[in-house]
Amino acid sequence: MPSPLHSVVGRSLTQIGVDRALPRTRAQVDDLREQLATGLRVRRASDDPGSYGQARRLEQVESRLTQVERGLGLADLWSNRTQDELDAVSTLFAEAYETGLRAANGVVDLEPLAAKIESIRSEVIDRLNAQSDGEYLFAGNQTRTQPLQADGTLAAGDFSGQREREIAPGITLAVNIPGSDALMIDGEAAPARLQALADAIRGGDPTVIRDALESVGAGRDHYIDLGARAGTTAQRLDAARSGLEAQKLYTAEARSVAEDADVVEVLGALERQQAALDAALRATAASIQPSLMDYLR
Repeated sequence: MPSPLHSVVGRSLTQIGVDRALPRTRAQVDDLREQLATGLRVRRASDDPGSYGQARRLEQVESRLTQVERGLGLADLWSNRTQDELDAVSTLFAEAYETGLRAANGVVDLEPLAAKIESIRSEVIDRLNAQSDGEYLFAGNQTRTQPLQADGTLAAGDFSGQREREIAPGITLAVNIPGSDALMIDGEAAPARLQALADAIRGGDPTVIRDALESVGAGRDHYIDLGARAGTTAQRLDAARSGLEAQKLYTAEARSVAEDADVVEVLGALERQQAALDAALRATAASIQPSLMDYLR
């Protein structure tokens, strides 16, 4: 039978081993609980230097993609508004053309028709001076300058600039229709063609009216073509958004692989470590130093 002294020595050695294991086991349990709470396997560089660095690089990529996405949103708004205004202008030119046909076909009272053309002209000026978020759509890069004056003539300035916007990292697209195209038709301010038709109707000369009609018809086709250009830009923006969303998804998945915790795996590990901790605590309780009675046996 072992002597009390041997028993004490054996228990002391056991206690030393348990004391060494307890902090480590507790730390592992705490770490696993933190992983469950945060959903992250890698929370600091010391957890896994390689994965931590990769996750931070992917985080920067995500931030960059988010910036591009915000710019795409503004470009979409600009493009959609541009299409709306150009479609409206082409419709107004078509209405002016139909009104001019009535005059050319011998309507007796011409003044109301001329007045209607001038009303259409005023609306066209308003449309070509349209804004998006406080910026003029058809002023090129001089977006704080109203491009057309009230009388339909061009304001001073260069409205031919293109507004380049980033649609993917390092890739830009001109999202506007420059004023040199939207405000002018063959070198002439667009509203002038409508005024010429109104003046021709008042003059009553069928030949002059038909010449002015041909000019307005060309203007109608011009704006139809510009609307199609704006539609093509919108399609490219849609494609860019789809590509960007795919990039964001891939980046998020890669970052998740690098730093996220596998909940099932963590739960299993936590169960095992908790069991080991409970066993260590029981061993500690069983390793209490013997009392005086142990020596008197």
